[in-house]
Amino acid sequence: MVSLEERVQLMEDKDEIRELTAKYCYAVAAQDSDALIDMFTEDGIFDMPPDRHFEGREQLSELYTAGIAEATPKPFIQNHVISVDGDTATGNCAVEIRLVENGVAMTACGYYNDKYRRENGAWKFAHRDFNLYHWVPLSEGWGN
Repeated sequence: MVSLEERVQLMEDKDEIRELTAKYCYAVAAQDSDALIDMFTEDGIFDMPPDRHFEGREQLSELYTAGIAEATPKPFIQNHVISVDGDTATGNCAVEIRLVENGVAMTACGYYNDKYRRENGAWKFAHRDFNLYHWVPLSEGWGN
């Protein structure tokens, strides 16, 4: 049987992880690359379609400085499911993104498969794997 203290810790861990993903969205929208990079472990990884892979602080810095400045994305997270195991955790969450790409308003939708690790008492992304359902001009919509 799990103790009350263990249950409370689990709820606190899940809440901190949910806040991490929310803070991530706000930092992306604000183009706060320093905050974004700090949300990852030192060996953190971000994968995105079609086959882009960023690993470690230097590559993440390239992604979050030049990459977001071009598109000015506004992400929104929902439907979060988290499993905690001590100082590691996994989770998935849905994401909707509004952005401008080459002067065209775009809409995107997908999900993250995440791995988290607690470092120095704080939860961070160890690996974000971004998967797409669609990435299309807003004027076209996703129905076609």
